[in-house]
Amino acid sequence: MRVDAAIPAAIADYRILRLLGEGNHGRYYLAEAPERLGLATDRVALKVFAGQVSEDAYRRGVRELRAFAAVRSPHLVRIYDAVLEDNFLYAMEYFPMGSLASPARPLERREILRALADASRAVHELHEAGMVHGDIKPANVMVDDTGGKLSDLGLVRVLNSSNTVTSMAPATSVEFLDPELLYGETPSRASDVWALGATINRALTGEGLYGELPVGQPMLAIRAVHAGKARISPLLTPDEAALVELCLAPKGTRLRTAAAVADRIDALR
Repeated sequence: MRVDAAIPAAIADYRILRLLGEGNHGRYYLAEAPERLGLATDRVALKVFAGQVSEDAYRRGVRELRAFAAVRSPHLVRIYDAVLEDNFLYAMEYFPMGSLASPARPLERREILRALADASRAVHELHEAGMVHGDIKPANVMVDDTGGKLSDLGLVRVLNSSNTVTSMAPATSVEFLDPELLYGETPSRASDVWALGATINRALTGEGLYGELPVGQPMLAIRAVHAGKARISPLLTPDEAALVELCLAPKGTRLRTAAAVADRIDALR
């Protein structure tokens, strides 16, 4: 995690406690929630997007967040608030145990599988509500003592009017993008299932489908994906590898729903 700017004492009416992480499109902070929210907890995770957004983009972002929050699922992170000041930001549930990408402690295989199954069910529930997540990866699968929750709806494509692949995804996300999206296909249920397969591969083995892509250089990462072929890790068990293969298969033979992915993960536990 790089730190290249001072951590503010407050953003809007949130008191900043510490930096949780950052990427190409913004920063996450642990913050103290304002009393106006009336929350049972005083700690929230605050995502602050880099760069300014227009009021129209803000309205689109809030609309997406409201739709996300309206999906009744125990497997989706709770969204508390959205604010437009110098930047667009939103507050959500905080997970002291971190994510599958950066857990606060080493996770056992059964914990990883449980979190992956929960995230897959969250994806299915979004799909049933008519939404596509669009940014599934281990960093967006949060972990707690009961399993996992899916966070961070792919808002970059909503807030960024250019809507190009390089604007949508940092280099660390390209590994989890269905290659068809790089050729202009629209994000869909099928592309989310592909992303679940890539996430399972990385979370269980620490290896990427294309090796280690260049950090902070999305164009180079995209070129590496174009030039290479997704390679399922040999560290997976045969049953795990078979599941990932079904997620990455061509659309006609790919698993049709994220619920089917969740059921197959449960069978591995």
